[in-house]
Amino acid sequence: MKKIFTFFVFITLCLMSNRLSAENDSITCTFFMYPKAPVGCYTYVSYQGNAPGSATFNWNFDGGVIISGSGPGPYYIKWDTIGIKTVTLNVIYNSQSCNSSRTIHIIPLPQVYSVTGGGSYQYGGQGVHIGLSGSQLSCGYYLFLNGSTQSFANMEGTGNALDFGLFTTAGTYTCKAKFDSTSGACMTSMNDSAVVIVSGYVPTPYLCIVTYDTASQKNMVVWNKYSGQHIAHFNVYRQTYMENQYIKVGEVPFTNFSTYVDNTANPVIMAYKYELSATDSLGNESAKSSYHKTVHLEVSPGVTGFNLIWNAYEGFTFSTYKIHRKLGTGPWQLIDSIANDNISYTDLYVTTGMAFYYIEVIRIYPCNPSLKSGIYESVISNVGTSAPFGIKENQNPEILVYPNPARQYLNILINQTGQTTGSIELYSMDGRKYFDKELTQSKTVLDISGLPTGLYLLKIIRDQSMVVRKIFKE
Repeated sequence: MKKIFTFFVFITLCLMSNRLSAENDSITCTFFMYPKAPVGCYTYVSYQGNAPGSATFNWNFDGGVIISGSGPGPYYIKWDTIGIKTVTLNVIYNSQSCNSSRTIHIIPLPQVYSVTGGGSYQYGGQGVHIGLSGSQLSCGYYLFLNGSTQSFANMEGTGNALDFGLFTTAGTYTCKAKFDSTSGACMTSMNDSAVVIVSGYVPTPYLCIVTYDTASQKNMVVWNKYSGQHIAHFNVYRQTYMENQYIKVGEVPFTNFSTYVDNTANPVIMAYKYELSATDSLGNESAKSSYHKTVHLEVSPGVTGFNLIWNAYEGFTFSTYKIHRKLGTGPWQLIDSIANDNISYTDLYVTTGMAFYYIEVIRIYPCNPSLKSGIYESVISNVGTSAPFGIKENQNPEILVYPNPARQYLNILINQTGQTTGSIELYSMDGRKYFDKELTQSKTVLDISGLPTGLYLLKIIRDQSMVVRKIFKE
């Protein structure tokens, strides 16, 4: 027992000695920072001294904007003006303090040059050259194929024009540049692009996005346009009721804008998968592209708000879903953003009016359905609609709406004697108001022959009560 006690006392004294020694060590203020960074680009700063996280860290970034970070860091900082910036750090821990400083050179963004080369070559040949009209020393230049986020090739700047070499993969090549000594947080796009065409076979087209088209209230398929191809037309395929089985639903001439609106699908009902192929002037058809799957949104009243649930978009990588809401006829507003691994959300906002929602996914690289700059850069879901809290469809037997579905006329009949004053409003599922009519008699007839085919919401307000009905226009 005496030996055990002696050993315990020895260990305790050792631990106390080590702790006191650590507390008496002089704290240091060293930190890491890149020596230079382009103006407006994020760069990385992080404390590397021996002070604990509970110490006080006083940073001065000399006009730099803190994007993220606190305490010892790490920080992501950007400067909006060029020049030499001095970052200082003061650390205070117990009765000790230290100071340190470093400079960073904020330089202009890489100069913009033009992508050169590209063209057509015979299948089985050596390919065609792709280059850049100029370059800067200390810059890295990266080629991207068909809007990919992974570079296809890269070179260091020489101060002269660059030749990336021979390329045999068909598609559209773009180039971006960054200074190698920076954190790599942003890159600068070069002008123009180079298109590689392989003669002797039909290249597979690049399907860019499938989104909800607010004008037609249908699905829109968008793909990138190629220049100089011997393509006659593009073929749009949609998955059937069987997995991995697709049928052709549309054909678009090569000379047309590279978009297709699928009028035979109903985005309100479900999500759809699409693939794309190309056919040349001899009737040869390419392989089908990788599929894209639309986002289908459903909205329902919950205990404390509206519940939103949707399926994940499939077709390209992204990081965030954006959630948009519109109350009644008000403006659309972005109410939240969530990570791409979440597909549900509860809006705790409680309203007595109708609420409209849609989900948005942003592409890093816009689509190019023409030979000009990209104009499509996001995917949106169908518009989900929730009726006011406490209002359920077909709950009032005194109000009859017929026929439903309707083709030309919609009849609203109120089977009740007494006061019938109020109003009738008709909305599309994305919140556009088509009718706002005063209710003055027991029967009202709406001429809906000019409305697009689709689902609508009919709101009847009378005697300080409200009824909402879903109407389908054939």
